[in-house]
Amino acid sequence: MASLAPPYVPRRPTETVLYRVVRESLDTFVAHARETYERPLPRYVENELRAYLRCGVFSYGFIRCHCDACGHDLLVAFSCKGRGVCPSCAGRRMANTGAHLVDRVVPDVPVRQFVLSLPHELRMLAAFKPDVLTALSRIFVEEVFRNYRQRAERHGIDAGEGGAVTLVQRFGGSLNLNVHYHVVFLDGVFTRDGRSRVQFHPAPPPESGDLTSIVQRVHKRAVAWLRRRGYVDARAPEDGLDPTPQSAIEACAAIAMKRGTFAPLPNAESPETADAPDAPRVHLAVEHEGWNLHAGVHIAAGDDLSRERLLRYGARPALAMDRLRRLPDGRIAFRVKYSRGRSKHRLMTPLELMARLAAIIPPPRYPLVRFHGVLGPRSSWRKDVVPKPRGAVVCTRDETKQREPRRTRRGRGDGQAPPPGRANADARDSATPAESTSPGTAASIAPSPPPSLPESLRAQTPTALATQPLPAAKATFVAPNVLSVAHWNRLAGGELYAAAPRMAWGPLLRRTFDVDVQECPKCHGRLRLIAAIIDPPVARAILASLDMPITAPVPSRARDPTELFELEPSEPCAP
Repeated sequence: MASLAPPYVPRRPTETVLYRVVRESLDTFVAHARETYERPLPRYVENELRAYLRCGVFSYGFIRCHCDACGHDLLVAFSCKGRGVCPSCAGRRMANTGAHLVDRVVPDVPVRQFVLSLPHELRMLAAFKPDVLTALSRIFVEEVFRNYRQRAERHGIDAGEGGAVTLVQRFGGSLNLNVHYHVVFLDGVFTRDGRSRVQFHPAPPPESGDLTSIVQRVHKRAVAWLRRRGYVDARAPEDGLDPTPQSAIEACAAIAMKRGTFAPLPNAESPETADAPDAPRVHLAVEHEGWNLHAGVHIAAGDDLSRERLLRYGARPALAMDRLRRLPDGRIAFRVKYSRGRSKHRLMTPLELMARLAAIIPPPRYPLVRFHGVLGPRSSWRKDVVPKPRGAVVCTRDETKQREPRRTRRGRGDGQAPPPGRANADARDSATPAESTSPGTAASIAPSPPPSLPESLRAQTPTALATQPLPAAKATFVAPNVLSVAHWNRLAGGELYAAAPRMAWGPLLRRTFDVDVQECPKCHGRLRLIAAIIDPPVARAILASLDMPITAPVPSRARDPTELFELEPSEPCAP
């Protein structure tokens, strides 16, 4: 963390290209979809697009922070909390997801990212059928777990259990509909020893034959599942789908799955390299019947920063604002990351951009983050595997001091023995934790149970996370499984720890951008929240006193879309 964080500056969404396009074209787009197709746009699409027009606009409400030292006021507008269109809210979700997963879900063990891209003909099914998306994800994870167990059995490790986090992406790098899975696997298997302690056995890198076997089995099982559910018939999957769009959202998906128009722009900036996690890359990729599998990104144990960046990369937004440009003729240019030719800009009419945005908005009850194996919410392994904050660990106690008597349920500290149901908890509280060590070290550190406990309770002390390389060697125990000192220090001694699945706005900004929103930009004092303004008359009065706009931009009325856009598919897009 920097010694002096920069002050927070509220964003101005109404001045961006995306906001202007949505404001000017939304009503035209909705009216055209309603008049052209049997079923209009789904309500969730229209609601999210209209909510985006309210995101960050002070006229719709804000919170007011005040500095008691100098009297400075800071206003922060409300957000729309969208998952598909709004770059700001999607960026917040990306940072929040990475922080939550690395702090509370993914343990400090080696991880490997597997990226599975679906065949072109199955992407629309996975985009709008949650059961199809869930089934394909489950089949893929089960096959990778099977491969991990098979490789572990070659080294004499039986009954291994794996863990993974799936991050679903609905978009490609060129703003097209491309449903694929970014799955972060714990790169190895978990086992229990004779004392029920958890051990982790890292796996060697997979070979091309392993990836080929995985993708072939995924293809076979996925096609069989789709046929049983009636999504495809006995013919090829692409022949079993109805190519004629019957609804507006299907037409938008057809547009978003096409290549469109690419052209070079004069005085265009040189394209940036693709954003990627800081991790070593190895060329491990195979393809079979349109299924593409890549497994070249690996993060070693102990590198919590790279692990968080990898998880954030899987939850990244669909588009970046700096890639959009508005041309003098009214078209929109979007700079893509990759292109088969020299042209790096996709040219779109405003309504074509609206169609692509509508296609990548996730439907309701469409989870984008899923947990598998030992990280699953119902797994009996989860409590022994997921990391714990250092603040929840009892520090090494001074043996010369007597422990404070435990209070009974009536609140009396009478020093009586706890009930039988609390025996295991008492053993856990009295255990002396060891300092964290990096996996793979020669030293073996494990806390000993208190000698005062009977042998029956000594065997019930908490399970420990252990790392053990393949082939099997002496395990290195780290007990209990707490965040490392380096990770805890990176979180400012726990101040920026993700204590809940959704972090507070201030600590998340400070953790992600090193911006302290509670620091006064004038006197560098501390701001405090004094009110949440949701009443429009009160909001307008405050904005008028600060010489800020008191009215929100009004969406343009619907116009004739014939000259601007026609919902007809164009040239097929590359996978």
